[in-house]
Formats: sequence, structure tokens, C-alpha cells
Amino acid sequence: MIHLKPRGESRIRNGHPWVYRSDVAKVEADAGAVVQVVGGRDLPLGYALFSDKSEIAVRMLTRGREAPDAAWWHSRIDEAVRYRESLKIDATAYRLIHGEADRLPGLVVDRYGDYLVLQALVQGVDRLLPDLTRALAERLSPAGIG
Repeated sequence: MIHLKPRGESRIRNGHPWVYRSDVAKVEADAGAVVQVVGGRDLPLGYALFSDKSEIAVRMLTRGREAPDAAWWHSRIDEAVRYRESLKIDATAYRLIHGEADRLPGLVVDRYGDYLVLQALVQGVDRLLPDLTRALAERLSPAGIG
């Protein structure tokens, strides 16, 4: 669980996807964990990826009480892929997943022909790479993922 200072809570309530280390009051989590984020009086704000290395300590995944599960990750990946497909990009190389822009903070996926290249930009995504790689393979059937 991550407890936020009033300034961090205000950022989340105003829709910002990040909380800086200086706005975290208390950490009860391992590095890279998906954690519940709470504000004053321990009111739940949502779930996030926690980093003990980055100045951006909290990257929000969900709002409210529902924790992200495997189906949530699959759904987010599917939404990002469907959006890129709708653009009808006439190229063999392009960015398939844009991290926070696709509500998948810290995950970048580029497509090069039949291959995908993943970048884990935060500890939490690093931890989830095996599951995310499987989800991408199931959705896109690439020749390879690196």
C-alpha cells in the first residue's frame, strides 16, 4: 500500500497519472509491485505501479477499488492494438504501445514487420514482462518478441 501526502492525493484526484517520491507519505510495498494507493483517512484512490528507484514513485493503473488483473492487462493491450489498427498505418515499423498514452505506464512496444520489441521503463513492468509478452503473443502472433 502507498499512502500519499495531500499534494499527491490532489494530483491523483485531478487526473494526473503520476505521483512524485516527495508526495508519498508512507510505503508498504516492494519495489515494482502493483499496489493500492490511498489518500487521507486511507481512502482508496486506485492501483499503481510502485518504483523505489524513480523520482516518479507511483504510476497509476486504475482508479477506485478494483485491482488490475490479467484480464485488465489483456484488455488494455487489446485497446492499444485496436487503436493502432484503426489508424491504418502504412508502415512496417511503428510504435504499437505508447506507455501512459495507452494507459499502460512504463510499457513501450514497437512493431518492426512481424517482430515486436518491448521496453520496460519501470520496475513494475519489468516484473510483468513474462505475462505481458504472453498477452502480446496471443493477441498478435508475431514471429518474435525481443
